[in-house]
Amino acid sequence: MFAIDGIGPAPPFSALDETGIELIRRRLANAAQNKPAQKFKYMAGAGEAAVLLLLCTAGGQPSIVFEERQRRLTAHGGEACFAGGKADIEDPTLVHTALRETREELGLDPACVTVLGRLPPVPNKTALLRVHPVVGVMAKGTLEGLALNRDEVHRAFALPLSHFYRAENRDSVPGFRNTGLRVPVYNTDKPGLRIWGLTAFILHEFLCRISDPTNDESS
Repeated sequence: MFAIDGIGPAPPFSALDETGIELIRRRLANAAQNKPAQKFKYMAGAGEAAVLLLLCTAGGQPSIVFEERQRRLTAHGGEACFAGGKADIEDPTLVHTALRETREELGLDPACVTVLGRLPPVPNKTALLRVHPVVGVMAKGTLEGLALNRDEVHRAFALPLSHFYRAENRDSVPGFRNTGLRVPVYNTDKPGLRIWGLTAFILHEFLCRISDPTNDESS
């Protein structure tokens, strides 16, 4: 299910137009039926959290939005990640959690995001949280128009989807969350900043699912 070099040489679409968006939506939905999710262990009483893997068009190319957290933060300071956080008791759904946290961190109105699907939950490092990835596309607005929460976010940036398909932009390390999975570590275009751990796992799971043509149909 999770092959580091199994995503092919290029993205399966060239634009976030109707055709590209429908491909993402279809393959994510079918993958959820075709492929069993990786089984992880969680601590008793684990809570829920959600993140938003946000697609946009930047420089005329389909891209993925990341944030670099402020270096002074004690939790994940200076790391590249997706916007997201713990579910509040008032959140009606985990999709709402992901969109709420994105608005709080990046200043993006949930009305500007079209949700395309979800990925299986993944534990955080302590296994005290089930992190639910939501996939969406920025239907309105631009990266330059975001209003960042500077208490948490140093900067937001987008990398072309094609960046992650180039083998020279990724390495792998074994043993993600005490499993035998080899997890990618991705280079970015920012000196010294790499995408690793939970964020890299979610990213590569997304790439594997949208790149697999067998997910054009459900089993």
